[in-house]
Amino acid sequence: MDREAGHLKRPWNTPLRVLAWFLVLTVSAFGLILVINLVTGGRLNVSDLLHYGLPISVGLAGAALGAFWFFRWVSCWKNFRRFLFVTACLVTLVLLAYAEENWRGKRAWERHRQYWESRGEHFKVAAFVPPQVPEEKNFALTPLLRPLFEFTRNGAAIRDTNPLADLDKLSAQLSGQGKSSVELGNPQKGTLADLTAWAQFYRGNTNYPQAPANTTPADTILVAVSKFSPELKELREAAASRPYSRFAIDYNSQPPWAILVPHLSRVKALTVLTHVRAVAELEAKRAPEAFEDSKLAFRLSESLRDEPILIDHLVRTATLGMALQTLREGIARHAWSDAQLAEIESYLGSINLLAEYKNVMRCERALSSEGLDYLRGRAVEVVHATGGDLKPSMGVWPSGWYYQNMLTISRLYQESILPAVNEQARRVFPDITEAEESRIIHMRAGPYTIFAKLLMPALQKAVIKTARMQTCVDCARVACALERYNLAKGTTPASLDLLLPAFIDRIPNDVIDGNPLRYRLDSKGNFVLYSVGWNRTDDRGELAWRGEKKPGLDESKGDWVWTALPREQRAAP
Repeated sequence: MDREAGHLKRPWNTPLRVLAWFLVLTVSAFGLILVINLVTGGRLNVSDLLHYGLPISVGLAGAALGAFWFFRWVSCWKNFRRFLFVTACLVTLVLLAYAEENWRGKRAWERHRQYWESRGEHFKVAAFVPPQVPEEKNFALTPLLRPLFEFTRNGAAIRDTNPLADLDKLSAQLSGQGKSSVELGNPQKGTLADLTAWAQFYRGNTNYPQAPANTTPADTILVAVSKFSPELKELREAAASRPYSRFAIDYNSQPPWAILVPHLSRVKALTVLTHVRAVAELEAKRAPEAFEDSKLAFRLSESLRDEPILIDHLVRTATLGMALQTLREGIARHAWSDAQLAEIESYLGSINLLAEYKNVMRCERALSSEGLDYLRGRAVEVVHATGGDLKPSMGVWPSGWYYQNMLTISRLYQESILPAVNEQARRVFPDITEAEESRIIHMRAGPYTIFAKLLMPALQKAVIKTARMQTCVDCARVACALERYNLAKGTTPASLDLLLPAFIDRIPNDVIDGNPLRYRLDSKGNFVLYSVGWNRTDDRGELAWRGEKKPGLDESKGDWVWTALPREQRAAP
């Protein structure tokens, strides 16, 4: 009897007994998973249960045994004191590591910032904020546009939504029943407007006034958009009397990524509206009215010129492209007079998108630095507010890691993004941008680089779009000179040199290789004007198109072309 009692009191700490307990706990955990699976409708099949359920059961059993033996070990006072000592040492080491990372990260960032500030660079968003302008001379504060930034104190709601609702209705693309949208021509793709399709969009569309059934497509369009004549008149008058433009963007918003820009979509919609009306006026042989609408389109685009935020710059280039398409539609119809062409060419010569891009990139660096600095001090709050968009571990990062990310991003700007564009020489260097892209791809992921790998790739397409649009502007200048030559001589010149100096002061250089823009005549005598494009290869003025999976123009391949005729109407070289 005593032998049996002693046998029962023996501790189960031999290897076989530990293994027995492990198997019992594993089977119990696996059985619990089976029961849960049955109760929830048997969503996991046998294969899934073995693949997922068994490892989970083994892990739970191991954790339970480990916890049991740990608590048995720490229940001894001697062991508990050892545990406290080791824990205190580990905590001290962690705190020392945090302090060292914080000191080293802040010191590296401050040295970098001070070095480049001494050479004229800026790292505060305030340095890039456009200056205030007199209200009575501010195009952005014309009564039609003023309500865009009349927010309540929390910055999230509009005091009076009625003016904004009216502004949103100023659109050439209000879809009606069974209607999609107006497809515009594109100077980069070499397409022109299809006014028949436009007229079909407006016929029967209850959002617009209706013309008689037998009306021409141009007049159908003009009747439809005539409802916006008072507003467009106000904008034209404001453009003539208000030479400055500064929308009331709150650049001091925190965090920086919360800066609101509600005007962008409205400016773009208004540019589309003026473009649609101008093209219809050109088709109806009302060139003077079309010219005024064309100038308004350029003015709307110019209203965004000084805004140092990337999305604003991209909308600026998109609206400028629409204005250039209006010019191209007029050239294709030989509708512009010599004086009108000379005025537009002179205006286009003042546009330097590369300088605008450099200013935007410097501000984007400042926004990134201030954004990471904001996140550094409020990481837990921001992680919670984003609902999982950011890693929860960021809430306990050393602040030095944020400084190191600020340093990594700033170095990429200073060594790659800014040198990729020379605004004085009007040059763009694709090799620098491609080297930066490769550098980011091969950059080792870590706590010092995580934000650089997250944020920087989105910037690489911006330089291509900017270079592409600057090429469009330069080609448009030459196209104006070519049309003026044609008006004066009755023919198209065989060489661009014949335009100098009577029709243009100089031939713009190709922003990619620095040579003059390429020019040739096709077999029908139509001109093709182009840059060698991002691939730095002369493809004889041919565009490159992506495959069927993602159709569209491939801006990284082929040439960047300007022609007065649609691509399908051009003769082979």
